[in-house]
Amino acid sequence: MKETTQGGKTIIDAILELFDLVMAYVRQQITMIVKQNITGPIGTAARKAAFFILAFTFFSIASIFVAVGFFLLLASLIGYILAYLSIGAVLIIGGIVLVRLSTREGKVFKKTPKK
Repeated sequence: MKETTQGGKTIIDAILELFDLVMAYVRQQITMIVKQNITGPIGTAARKAAFFILAFTFFSIASIFVAVGFFLLLASLIGYILAYLSIGAVLIIGGIVLVRLSTREGKVFKKTPKK
């Protein structure tokens, strides 16, 4: 004695169909939630990070060209040997200043406490 519904299906078939429909709805909602709350923000952050990396790459290349241009200008004014010596002196003085600032406690670079 099988009980059938109005569509000619058994009750078990109707329950299985309802279960499949509920599972499809839950999958659809989970997919939508993942796209809205996880995939969307991660994609936006990745896109922004890519643009920042590209922009800073352009800035780095531009700064190299500007530095070479200033060096050539300096070299044409005072000569190549003096240009190399003056740039080397500026870099050495800058390194000394950074080392002195970093050795001062609490000024530029804070020392981390030892555990």
